[in-house]
Amino acid sequence: MSEKAIFIKEENTIFLKKALAKHLYLKNFDQFTISQLLNISQPMVSNYCSSKEKIPEHFFKIAENISEKIYNKNSIDFYTCILFDEKNLEGTYFIAEKNELISDDKNKIIDNLTEAFLLLKGKNISKLLPEVKINIASAIDNAKNPNDVAAFLNGLVVVDDKIMSNNGIRFGKSKHLSSLLIYLKDILGVNAIMNIAFINDLKKTSLFYDYLTIDYKLKNSKKNIDILLHKGDFGIEPCAYIVGKDAVDVVNKVIKLMEELK
Repeated sequence: MSEKAIFIKEENTIFLKKALAKHLYLKNFDQFTISQLLNISQPMVSNYCSSKEKIPEHFFKIAENISEKIYNKNSIDFYTCILFDEKNLEGTYFIAEKNELISDDKNKIIDNLTEAFLLLKGKNISKLLPEVKINIASAIDNAKNPNDVAAFLNGLVVVDDKIMSNNGIRFGKSKHLSSLLIYLKDILGVNAIMNIAFINDLKKTSLFYDYLTIDYKLKNSKKNIDILLHKGDFGIEPCAYIVGKDAVDVVNKVIKLMEELK
């Protein structure tokens, strides 16, 4: 998850620390606690709090925001960030993990997953709900590891057997689905996968299915597979996986399956 960060010039950090010391002191923080938060000595805190030096209003506003978060226990520390390359860069930015940076390829995956979710939203999927959280994962074309695969954060939100919402889309989060998709991707020519409950009467449907071994490997190397079944093991619930060329293709197969199982 990306984190909000404030960037200031190295020479201006002294202004921010002085403003923070004053704000925290006004919020009844003792000087020892302030020294720990700002990583400075206690005498320096006393000096900052009594200083009559004029501090630019901009730093007072930043300090007020930070001290309010510290006061409300949303933050318990203060860090100084020094930029080595862009020394003139200032302002508020978001810092993300490398795998969270959105390229054109990843943006297409996010759009496709969003479209797939909207197709499922509000539909009753009681017959397909697994015991574990239900999710959809989709990979970029040249995916090599789970960081190249996006899924819904903490799975899709189900209310009264209906898919109602989600907590956003992230890359590198759904480890099991991502790893399985990476393995299946080149063998079956698929780019998306969704976990559903194990189904016993698939012969009644028009979808093609096959089985996975206990260690989640393909029993056969058939192409044109729509559903893969895993019979489970000790402590592992039997389940099924719908696969397709993308998330929308997967969801269309899910909808078709629900109609055929009525």
